[in-house]
Amino acid sequence: MPSSRLNASRLLGIAALLFCGVACAWYWQRWIHSEPANAEASESGHGLKDADGRWLYSNNLVGQNSPYLLLHAHNPVDWFPWGDEALAKARREDKPIFLSIGYSTCYWCHVMERLVFSNPDIAAQMNTHFVNIKVDREERPDIDRIYMTATQLLNHRGGWPNSLFLTPDLKPFFAGTYFPPEDAHGRPSFPRVLDIMQREWSENRAEVERIAGELAEAISELEAGQQTPPMQPDSISVERVLASLRGRYDGLNGGFGGAPKFPPYIRLKLLLAEAQRLDDELFRRIALHTLETMAHGGITDQVGGGFHRYATDAGWKVPHFEKMLYSQAQLTQLYVRAYAITGQERWRRAAAQILSFVEREMTAKEGAFYSALDAETEGEEGRYYTWTEDQLGDVLGDDIGLFMDVYALAPMPEGEAGVLYIENSPREVAVELDLDTAELYAHLDAMRTALYKARRARIYPLVDDKAIAAWNGMMIGAYAYAYEVLKEPTYRSAAERAALFVLEHMRRSDGGLLRVERAGQAQYDGYLDDYAFMVDGLLALYQATGTTRWLDEAQALADQMLARFWDDEIGGFFFSQSAADLIVRSKSAQDGALPSGNAIAVHALFDLAQATGEARYEQLARRTLYVFGGMMRAQPEAFVHMVAAVERLGDTAGVDTANESVATDSIVAMHVRRTSIQHGRSGIAVNLQIRDGWHINAHPARGDFIIPTSLTLNADAALTDVQLRYPPSQTLFFPALNETLAVYSGQVALTAHWKKTPTAQGALRLLVQYQACDDRRCLPPAELRYNMPLEGE
Repeated sequence: MPSSRLNASRLLGIAALLFCGVACAWYWQRWIHSEPANAEASESGHGLKDADGRWLYSNNLVGQNSPYLLLHAHNPVDWFPWGDEALAKARREDKPIFLSIGYSTCYWCHVMERLVFSNPDIAAQMNTHFVNIKVDREERPDIDRIYMTATQLLNHRGGWPNSLFLTPDLKPFFAGTYFPPEDAHGRPSFPRVLDIMQREWSENRAEVERIAGELAEAISELEAGQQTPPMQPDSISVERVLASLRGRYDGLNGGFGGAPKFPPYIRLKLLLAEAQRLDDELFRRIALHTLETMAHGGITDQVGGGFHRYATDAGWKVPHFEKMLYSQAQLTQLYVRAYAITGQERWRRAAAQILSFVEREMTAKEGAFYSALDAETEGEEGRYYTWTEDQLGDVLGDDIGLFMDVYALAPMPEGEAGVLYIENSPREVAVELDLDTAELYAHLDAMRTALYKARRARIYPLVDDKAIAAWNGMMIGAYAYAYEVLKEPTYRSAAERAALFVLEHMRRSDGGLLRVERAGQAQYDGYLDDYAFMVDGLLALYQATGTTRWLDEAQALADQMLARFWDDEIGGFFFSQSAADLIVRSKSAQDGALPSGNAIAVHALFDLAQATGEARYEQLARRTLYVFGGMMRAQPEAFVHMVAAVERLGDTAGVDTANESVATDSIVAMHVRRTSIQHGRSGIAVNLQIRDGWHINAHPARGDFIIPTSLTLNADAALTDVQLRYPPSQTLFFPALNETLAVYSGQVALTAHWKKTPTAQGALRLLVQYQACDDRRCLPPAELRYNMPLEGE
């Protein structure tokens, strides 16, 4: 039986593409044959207050605690929060649900609120035919992840606002992102979409429900987290990720790939760790170059400190201006790590500027950290942050010449103002102008302070002042690590105050966590991310301070996490505690803007085992890695933070100093021996003895998606001119599949030779990967590993 029949992740991906093609084509045919509805919808909506300043409309979002939901509380749309009342109404009235998901600092969410949801004519259309539900994705990430999966399946991309139409039993049948009030730029108007959805629901109900059922099934398979069977993680996954990063590295601008460019937090963390572990200059250069170009770019707020969410260009100059707490937390850790590795003052300075911004503008007086700052003011993205040269001159006066020796303005796509970025390194400018570097920095700081004071006179962006447990855990960890390395007492104080706030004000009576807190009200049961990041942050605080309370609190929360989210049947962690009002209970280890909760949990469990001496935590971490091992093998770049944890498993293969080593599983035995050295080359022979009645795929394999047998060498010293040789394959015909496969059976030998290196020392690590099959089934991919000494070469 060929291994392609077991490659579930690839087959599921193909199925998803085929399904999307069917669904998208079905709706597209109806779009292009439909007439525009309400083509004269007002571009700017209607005023929502009367002459006395009183609201003309109010809906069911009044009284909610989310800043995002409150922004829509006086729309003419009859919005409901997600909950029993709205879901029961949809079932009772047999109406489809329009679900709109966003967050308070989302620019296009604001645009759609102003131009679409504030329009009474559009609202009347929505209220007549749909039950309208508004969700803050930061309060309900479980809802967001399920329905973002739907949008990505249907459109091959996603974004916010996420706009979906659901059956009353919550199955999606159509999805998009921003829809304008009128047809524009290739996007259908929202009134037109509403008209089509209502008509299809009324006239083609059976087809709509069929598509909704298929889409819900695809979502369930993806979100269940088991696209491939559990198996031991690939021990060279880190090397595969690193090889990919080398290939995608933007040597000019830093980072990976082109625009838009998000700070590659998780990848940089891996690169810095591997650069330090291996003393690898290339990894160090990639990571530090990227950190430098980001610190110099417009993605950094050069006046007020802190980082914007991402850059719209490849050179990091023009950002999308919202500021997220999780960005500040992850980047702080990277710049502190860069300082710890190099001792260079510029990295300490970069970290300190982020932390100063967080302390000043994202910290509540009680110690908790706010979640985000908005991207727009007065309806214009970036208005608060951008400058013209005349505005800079008005503030700086005669100093503007020196200031512009260092800084420049990147033009915005529209308007006269630009974004400040560092064009010339202050260190280089100091040399060129024969100035003391410290003196130049002090002068630049004074100019930046003057600009900051002038900027504070502008209308300030909206602050989403809710505290999210997970993001606070990240920031606690960042402050703790900064204290550990930089020894600044205020960093310890900030971490401890935030930790106390979460532990005292965001807890359930039974010891569990609540997700969010705002204005003295904590609500929503915590998700896996909340527990995992808080455990991680508390462990970092314990590591930095030695205070045992933080270890005790971390262990208590970890035990709560295990009780609430652990999958007793398979292993690994679910995202939510239940799925009472959801179509699936998610379980994933794939990274996004944040490392996955499962990956953070694995690292935290390893740390907890080390700190407490309790082996059960390490066993659970190992089991989680096993659960997601198949997916890490299939797509390691999507699971970078969990792949990084694989190295913490340790090398289970010992070093055998004899000339022959033996490893075995139930199907394949491996014998390794040195071959004679000729013509200045060293070599080994790897003999595989395959159990009778079984075979493994040859190298190269024949057929799509077949997993070939492979031999990989890694060594503490560089091997040069490595040559791998695989034996000729045998062929087996499978009548049921009408396929002929290339296989190995019985006894086969793989060989490797490399240029002799007399001074080489350390270990040579061998990895043989294969998949064994008989005539009825294939086992999961497996591997055999050995270490051999390089001494005596």
